[in-house]
Amino acid sequence: MRVLITNLFIHSNSGTETVSALLADGLRQAGHDVAVFAPTLGGLAQGMRARGHKVHDRIAEITEKPDVIHAHHLTPTLIAMARFPDVPIVFTCHSSFFEVEAPMLHPQIRQWVAVDEACRAKSLSRGVPSDRLSIIHNAVDLKRFKPRQPLPAKPVRGLLLTKNREHQQAVRQACEIMNVTLDEMGPATGKISGEIEKDLVNYDIVFATARMAIEAAAVGCSVIICDARGFAGRLSTENMKRWRDWNLGVGLLSEPTTIENVTRAISEYGADDAHGVMLYMRSVAGLDAYIDEYVRIYQKAVEDHAPLNTSECHLASAHWIEELVVTSEKRKWHAIATELGQHQENNYQDVFLARLGDVEAGLRDVRRDVQESSVSVGNRLDATNDLLASINGSTAAVGRFTDQARNFYQALIPTSVRKVLYRWRQQ
Repeated sequence: MRVLITNLFIHSNSGTETVSALLADGLRQAGHDVAVFAPTLGGLAQGMRARGHKVHDRIAEITEKPDVIHAHHLTPTLIAMARFPDVPIVFTCHSSFFEVEAPMLHPQIRQWVAVDEACRAKSLSRGVPSDRLSIIHNAVDLKRFKPRQPLPAKPVRGLLLTKNREHQQAVRQACEIMNVTLDEMGPATGKISGEIEKDLVNYDIVFATARMAIEAAAVGCSVIICDARGFAGRLSTENMKRWRDWNLGVGLLSEPTTIENVTRAISEYGADDAHGVMLYMRSVAGLDAYIDEYVRIYQKAVEDHAPLNTSECHLASAHWIEELVVTSEKRKWHAIATELGQHQENNYQDVFLARLGDVEAGLRDVRRDVQESSVSVGNRLDATNDLLASINGSTAAVGRFTDQARNFYQALIPTSVRKVLYRWRQQ
């Protein structure tokens, strides 16, 4: 089957970009022909091309007509829809939070997919028919994300993976209270790993949501579900099946991410329980089953794609354009621009927050260096004081010896002789 995948970005290892790359890899491994279209490309696209993928940022470059379009995000979906108006579409909603992910109806979209219960509810609220809506949870490439060594009895190292910032301080302080050394990665930190599978094996606790949390759990880390939107708690063998239905995502974040909540979750750490979670995740989140599910949905879309009513399609497309093209009215395009940080109202704030994150990271490094060096400086100061005291003592002793020698000289040598000796020294 020939599949065209759309996404807003194929730029870095984050969000649906990573999902798109994983989907493309899985489909190719299963023998399908895959092309990817995204208006913005970057390092991730270069890596995909190096693996043999066809990745495009201009729709005219795609000359082969696909059998089905696997659509992410409204704006690239509209472009692909206009380019291939008679190709059935499967639209996947990855977030119930962002407008750019929210489904819009169109006769060309034959099937919809939600990644969790929250996205399913969002899709139904936008008019998606329930008999055309499926749930397919996020997957993990188990060949890439391999199990780590057994966890220690107590957590030593933690990793915060995040797209947002407001909860970072709570996690940092909780880790400090619990003597857990914390590192941070993700778009909100300015540090994005190209080989996260190699990083995860070095951490005992991971603070994350959704796909990032699933990957960490599949490796064998103890996972605490939280971000700036809220807090769920520690992923455990007791809640893992129920939480899987919610993609370890926003639908679970029912409490605020506070120092107290995070500290409590860290205190619940259990190495054996995390191992049980790992075994479960590896049994249900594999890539092969994920690809099989999508291929089944693709086939349903193709089989159900009867000739479309031209007038209905044109009207639906016009409605999409009306909502997504920039106008003086603040329609859907405005919400999407605001979400993406492209709109003037939020652009400067986003830049400031990103720079503030860099400053905070630098200050943490300075603080750590000062704490580490203060002990050394203190030791050196004590040694210097001891040396000065020794030098002062030696100087005093020399002074006493000089005085004693002068007194002895004056007592032993008569004045008349000392005068003669003095004149000789002057000559």
